[in-house]
Amino acid sequence: MKKFIGIFLKGLLILTPLVLTFYILYKMFLITDGLFKGMLERFGLYFPGFGVIVTLAVIFLVGLLASNWLTNGLLNYMEKLLTKIPILGNIYGIIKDTVNSFSANKKGFSRLVMVNMSSELKLLGFLTNDEESAFIPKGYVAVYLMQSMQWAGNLIVVPQDQVQLLEVSSEEALKFIASAGLLSKKTN
Repeated sequence: MKKFIGIFLKGLLILTPLVLTFYILYKMFLITDGLFKGMLERFGLYFPGFGVIVTLAVIFLVGLLASNWLTNGLLNYMEKLLTKIPILGNIYGIIKDTVNSFSANKKGFSRLVMVNMSSELKLLGFLTNDEESAFIPKGYVAVYLMQSMQWAGNLIVVPQDQVQLLEVSSEEALKFIASAGLLSKKTN
């Protein structure tokens, strides 16, 4: 019986990430396919999957427009108007800042650091701000300490000399921290 339970659990451990991955992809397909479904059906152009193609085309078109200096100026003006609307502007600003923090050309979560708390205690986090401000005294930096197995964390301000920048990609660092160290990059 013990062997049977062990084999069952092994199968469960193998299938769970696989099934969840496909479930998430399926839900993403349904959401993106449904965004323009009503409009496409009105014109008699809808078939399953076409909504995904149209959604991707719209996203590409917006990116193309944002790359043009003339339409980029218009988009920036519209964004400024949007941020002035109470509540909506705050929500938009938080979401935009969070999304931008993962962008390759932003500082956000791209610089993994090890904070030396003592000779025995080290904490892994992301250097999020190294500029002096009302919140960050001279010689200090802001480090976000993400909690493992969830997307919560703590922001600490520590002396800059206690922070060591690590040469690891953001993706590897996020996987390592979020998994509580269970997933680690192999060293040669």
